Amino acid sequence: YHQDGFLMMARESLQPGDFEFDGFKLLSQRGVPVERIDRDTLKRRFPAWNAERYLDGYFNPTGGWAQSGRVVAWMLAEAQRAGAALSEGRRFEACVERSGRVVGVRFEDGATWEADWVVLAAGAWTAYRFPELRDRIRSVGQQVLHFKPEQSELFRAEQFPVWGADISKTGWYGFPLTEEGVVKVGHHGRGIEIDPDDERDVSAEHEARCRQFLAESFPSLADAPIVGRRVCLYADSFDGDFVIDRVSDRPGLIVATGGSGHGFKFAPLIGDWVRARIEGESRPELNRFRWRPRGETAIEHARCPTE
Repeated sequence: YHQDGFLMMARESLQPGDFEFDGFKLLSQRGVPVERIDRDTLKRRFPAWNAERYLDGYFNPTGGWAQSGRVVAWMLAEAQRAGAALSEGRRFEACVERSGRVVGVRFEDGATWEADWVVLAAGAWTAYRFPELRDRIRSVGQQVLHFKPEQSELFRAEQFPVWGADISKTGWYGFPLTEEGVVKVGHHGRGIEIDPDDERDVSAEHEARCRQFLAESFPSLADAPIVGRRVCLYADSFDGDFVIDRVSDRPGLIVATGGSGHGFKFAPLIGDWVRARIEGESRPELNRFRWRPRGETAIEHARCPTE
């Protein structure tokens, strides 16, 4: 984890009800030493930004970013040390059912594994392997570009921390310069519906939109060469909340999906939520992640009976 801070800026003055204002208020109430950033401060401390375009925002010095690949590898190693068995290079084909209960999984090579419980945590493949979720889980691609700036000093973490650029309206976010001298720029929005088995590439239209955004927000990055492209796979639930629950008409099966672009941050908690579902524990937060039909929001499920 790199505690480089998190800078959230908006093009207009922050107002109650805005994503940025409400975030600043909540963090302040919880004792996080967030700092309000005006146009003059932005220009002085974060010179890569176009301070004429961004009027108001805040800096959270306790924020930062994690190297997700290394984190996942570490968690996998921890699971194996705890006794988990890993089978790589196989593709799941279907659940094995016997006497009306899911009792294992079958792979495309014909091999089967039997289990007391099966947890389907297939990310963007979930809706393709489990069509019952097609009406509430979308498999989408979010496009990411990696730039190599000429003025690299402007994009080091101390002057260019993790950022959101009017993100609730534009979707643009990114990270500071890596050790390889690369800046990652991503976009969080509806994404493009995608079959996760199809070939994936960043579109020319997205690259043009990104270049336009950079010209307006970080001019010295606008013409930087692109050194990496990728399409990140998301499993978006219809309301943005996870789906972690038993499947009522298929005993023995639990679905854990709906990461919606923020699943990684919850990695230390998700396993325990799945375990709680298996063991039938009752927890308030699990109401939010229950199997719910489209049209009902997760927050409605999470309300206390007295509200």
